[in-house]
Amino acid sequence: MKFKKLFLKQISTLFILTILATYSTAQNESLSLTKEQALQDLHWLRFSLEYVHPRLYKYDDKKTVDARFDILEKAISNRISGLDFLALITRFNATVRCGHLYTIPQDELSKEVLDKMVLPFYIKLAEGKFYLFNDCSGLSIPDGSQILSINDKSDSDILIAMLPGIAADGYIETRKMQLLQRYIFPAFQGFDLYYYLFVDRSNTFKIDYITFGTNQKKTIIVKGISSEERKKILLNRYNIDEEIWFKTPSPKFEFDTNRNFAVLTISRSFYNKQIDPPFDSLLSFAFKTIEDKKTDNLILDMRNNEGGDESQQITLMSYLYDKPFKLYQNIYLSHLDFRPLKPVIVERDTSTLLFNNDDEYMRKINDNLWINNYDYSDNLQLKEPDMNVFKGKLYVLMNGACFSSAADLISDLKKTTDAVFIGEESGGTFEGPTGGDDIVIQLPNSKIMVRISPNIQIGYMYQKYPIGRGVLPTYPIHYTIEDLVQHKDLEMEFAKKLIQNSQNK
Repeated sequence: MKFKKLFLKQISTLFILTILATYSTAQNESLSLTKEQALQDLHWLRFSLEYVHPRLYKYDDKKTVDARFDILEKAISNRISGLDFLALITRFNATVRCGHLYTIPQDELSKEVLDKMVLPFYIKLAEGKFYLFNDCSGLSIPDGSQILSINDKSDSDILIAMLPGIAADGYIETRKMQLLQRYIFPAFQGFDLYYYLFVDRSNTFKIDYITFGTNQKKTIIVKGISSEERKKILLNRYNIDEEIWFKTPSPKFEFDTNRNFAVLTISRSFYNKQIDPPFDSLLSFAFKTIEDKKTDNLILDMRNNEGGDESQQITLMSYLYDKPFKLYQNIYLSHLDFRPLKPVIVERDTSTLLFNNDDEYMRKINDNLWINNYDYSDNLQLKEPDMNVFKGKLYVLMNGACFSSAADLISDLKKTTDAVFIGEESGGTFEGPTGGDDIVIQLPNSKIMVRISPNIQIGYMYQKYPIGRGVLPTYPIHYTIEDLVQHKDLEMEFAKKLIQNSQNK
């Protein structure tokens, strides 16, 4: 055990020193910090995480976490660029293994991140390898061409450099892989950011690749383009709207009369009144239709749902589970008094940092944890099933992008129904998230924003399950590059095949 801890410490030290050495000659970086400024920011980060985060020591003991803090501080030997500092903070925060711990650049640093030159195409992953899609360079590189290296760094080296810097719950790798392929939150997630922080900050790219369909190995050198330029080319050349996830109505209900199944797609769990149908009304209509038509099979498509509105989660549960149910067994809170963080807290009225506990709705367990004392929250109250609760066979489509309340819903269904789960391991832990409220701090010199949740929410009807893992699929789905090029929907195809097979028996 001592050898293992020493080895991990050496690897952590080596990684930090490698980052600093790699980027020490980076050019045109407007923000830099003196040693004193960087150490002041690290002080506030350490104090805030130790004070606020209730699961800081969930996966590693305090001695290990303290050692990581110490290594981080010792790595600041002199002036450091803002981007190098952001890389260190992002990588460090990812070691907490909490997907709700967001590290977001602001002000000058945000501008540097968003103004960077990016690869003139999208990256997708299949079977652990990188593939090129939607070439915007003008070279007409076919979709599905395999990238062997970028600027003489192999695909495996790039992946190894990126993965430790991606924040995800517990030991869930599927979420990291999904975030690697993301292009909708460029300031704090996605291949472009991770490559820029942890691999290379060049404006030109030498790319070795194998052409899809011919297996010819080629090498090109392309100039990076701005993300805005790529966004325009994607729309004009490929009719790809980078913001389509935000613009697609959710939920969506479809009914197949001939094959006796329905599909309910919930791609988002936050309501946009300009786009989305009223959630409660659509669910009422959907399940009334299912009941009236005696539909035996329902496909619930939760893929890419990042979570959000817990009321949607409890409403949907009332149609899918035929007994009274509530979201959480308990809600814990790290502190009631957040005034010690007043100098760095943002997005909150700092005059209300002391929670009112006059009616003793929270009970103190120890110096760093409080627990709800009664059902003060709607999420702690039993809700009755709907009169049109679904009684047939449920098929849940999921992937690593299912997170927060969406992953909670999948866990709820795992505990309460005989649903079939198709796809990837869900992106949030089965036992319940560190989510809910946020204490948002901004480090005073770098202006890096860190969103920390002070809550632990333990799911109702908790069952013994591997800690730090999401719901595992009944039927795992693995895409090949041929599947991606052909735009196949393997999860949906598999669910329909299962339904068809059950009807043919």
